[in-house]
Amino acid sequence: MGKKKELTAEQRGAILFCRQRGDSYRKIAKTVRCGLTTIANTLKRHAETGTAASKKRSGRPRALGTAAAEHLKTLVTTDNRRLCLAQVRDLWEQETGQDVCEATIRRTLHLVGLKNCVARRKPLISPANIDARLKWCRDHAHWTTRKWAKVLWSDEATFTQFPQARTSRVWREPEDEWSLSCASATVKHSPSRMHWGCFSRKGVGPIVPLHGSVTGSTHVEVLRKRALPTMRQMFPKGDGWFQEDNAAPHKSKVAGEFRAKKGLRVLSWPAQSPDLNPIENLWAVVKISVHKRQPKPTNLVQLERYVRDAWRAIPNEMIKNLVDSMPRRIQAVIAAKGGPTRY
Repeated sequence: MGKKKELTAEQRGAILFCRQRGDSYRKIAKTVRCGLTTIANTLKRHAETGTAASKKRSGRPRALGTAAAEHLKTLVTTDNRRLCLAQVRDLWEQETGQDVCEATIRRTLHLVGLKNCVARRKPLISPANIDARLKWCRDHAHWTTRKWAKVLWSDEATFTQFPQARTSRVWREPEDEWSLSCASATVKHSPSRMHWGCFSRKGVGPIVPLHGSVTGSTHVEVLRKRALPTMRQMFPKGDGWFQEDNAAPHKSKVAGEFRAKKGLRVLSWPAQSPDLNPIENLWAVVKISVHKRQPKPTNLVQLERYVRDAWRAIPNEMIKNLVDSMPRRIQAVIAAKGGPTRY
């Protein structure tokens, strides 16, 4: 037998009104178009509670109640975050002996705030690097945005002529599965070019395509021809800091001797910390811009021009906001106890 239809508020009001004016149950049933039992229950409820509204149907109780849901959450968040739904269901049955379907597991996890998402890509941080990141952030936590404005940030990034297609969705019919208009094209070996760039809160500096292998010697040439002139231009009083990460060419003996000889004041840098370097955000902007350019670059020379155009088009307001975010980045690392952050 199907579930009976609930009375509307208007029907309940009509029952009370008709009864108050003296109508019989049978006459009320004819007027409101409902059964005699429904009328009797409505009037009884009104006499007992002062309202004619029926109690909300609770439905079938959940297979996993509040306590079970919290137990499931603890089970998943304790070294089992990477299990698929079927594995979580099997683990639950193994732990509790309760056989429930995957839909119940998914619904319960959603209720306690857990959703299955794509894992964020972050560098693997060793315990030693975690300690170094935390110490560096605590040492620089007192730096103001005014002091961070004195830093020249630098880094290398590689741009490809044919970027690997990202995961995408298309609307198609079954027979169009392998149509070119519905496929996500990939290129096995795309021509690429590494670029070196730098910037400070005053604006972007030069961006340089690097031909051939990047070694300590080639990095010295970049420092001599690009970094030093930019430091003198942006910080003529000699009060600037030069930042670069711990890539092998940067840490080479020849590069270290050159920096010391030229008196280049270098900002110490913790390993595996791209989230602390705002230039990473600029690289992302440039890559998106190059990816959107039409027509696509037909050779590396055109690719270099696209990269240079995108670099020069970065808004100054974005640059200032990124540099001013340094105190927040540092506090985020401290809050994460040296671990990865959202930056």
